[in-house]
Amino acid sequence: MPAKRPMTLLVISGAAERIHMALMTGATAAAMGRPVTFFFSKSAARFLTRAGWQAMQTSDGEPAPEMDAALEARGVADSAVLLDGIAALNVRFVACDSALREHDIDPGTLITRPHVEIGGLAEMIEKGEGGDWLTF
Repeated sequence: MPAKRPMTLLVISGAAERIHMALMTGATAAAMGRPVTFFFSKSAARFLTRAGWQAMQTSDGEPAPEMDAALEARGVADSAVLLDGIAALNVRFVACDSALREHDIDPGTLITRPHVEIGGLAEMIEKGEGGDWLTF
């Protein structure tokens, strides 16, 4: 059986629903056996901080925790469930080193589960060769 194509998810929007959709896409692809890398840059890099999700909003201004509660009430996996599932799979999370500087994010405040690496766009482009790219 041929190797499955890798998937790189370039997450640049800080809008909670876009991040949630990126998590759903990555979790589904990883569960199907595809190698998945998340690359968080621009305002989406804040999501990777321990307090990040609590401070995020949807594009309509709804707080991310309220969006999660509404999703959970409808039987849709919320961000915490998706992160837990992703952490159990072989998924790579990378925070853009430039975005950390751009948004004054201390690497010591990044989440630890799943593990977050710090890297650059050139590395993502090189390692994503031959795979699919999606931007959120």
